[in-house]
Amino acid sequence: MKFAVFGKEPTKDNIPFIQELFSQLMELESTLLVWDKFYTWVKDYIAKSDNIALFSTAADLKGKADVLFSLGGDGTMLDTLAYVKGTDIAVLGINLGHLGFLTTAGKQEIGKVVRDVKLGNFSIERRSIVEVGFECEKTFNHFAINELCVLSSYRGTIIDVEVYINDKYLTRYSGDGLLISTPTGSTAYSLSCNGPIITPQSRCLCLTPVAPHNLTFRPMIISDSDIIKIHIPKDNEKPANIMVDGYVMEANESDIIVKKSDYEWKLVRLDNQDFFSALRNKLMWGTYIKDIKDGK
Repeated sequence: MKFAVFGKEPTKDNIPFIQELFSQLMELESTLLVWDKFYTWVKDYIAKSDNIALFSTAADLKGKADVLFSLGGDGTMLDTLAYVKGTDIAVLGINLGHLGFLTTAGKQEIGKVVRDVKLGNFSIERRSIVEVGFECEKTFNHFAINELCVLSSYRGTIIDVEVYINDKYLTRYSGDGLLISTPTGSTAYSLSCNGPIITPQSRCLCLTPVAPHNLTFRPMIISDSDIIKIHIPKDNEKPANIMVDGYVMEANESDIIVKKSDYEWKLVRLDNQDFFSALRNKLMWGTYIKDIKDGK
């Protein structure tokens, strides 16, 4: 099995955990691929080895790794999509931050995680992705694991958004914005906007209004085979921004098309992990205040 490493710039407190990971991975005879930018941050803390090679693009990585270790938080894991999209590489997240809902393990578990992966004691969980493009361009150059968000480019300004499903008019949303989330993204921005929690393998997308200015607007679940068209009327007071998993761009005059991608994002899950335990342990879902006070 071949491995690669990707990550954000580590803090000094996290250096010992990174050293442990590299120490274990470099015991293998195969070449360890490391994202070039990450290597510049950690090279002075890890042992020199002829078995380390660098990658900077998706092409450098394709066909050369089976598992990509992502060192950081959920945002770092989302950034891996640009390198593993369209490949068989699975992402294994090591949480170096706070919540780390998508990550596989905490930094204190690195030794056990590497041993389990070496022994094959894991499974691959496939997550759907949406692709985003402008109707005039007829191409889809942006991909999201969590969500697409349409917002006003000026904070506090209402924006109107017209939505069509399979070319059939749905409604005109008015408020702070509109989210279109995958099941993975249902526990991210959409959740904070009162969207539903959706299990990862559900074949659907969710339209969640952001602070709607009409009480009749509620989150809506649609099939992930549906094609969504977003029209931003010219009578909006300010221009709109489009945010695709945190990447912000200004909307042009063309309609926005959103659909499920043929690509999938593959996550490494250890045999004792499941989505529901992550909800309980990381989001404290279903926890009673009394239990917290009692130390349960």
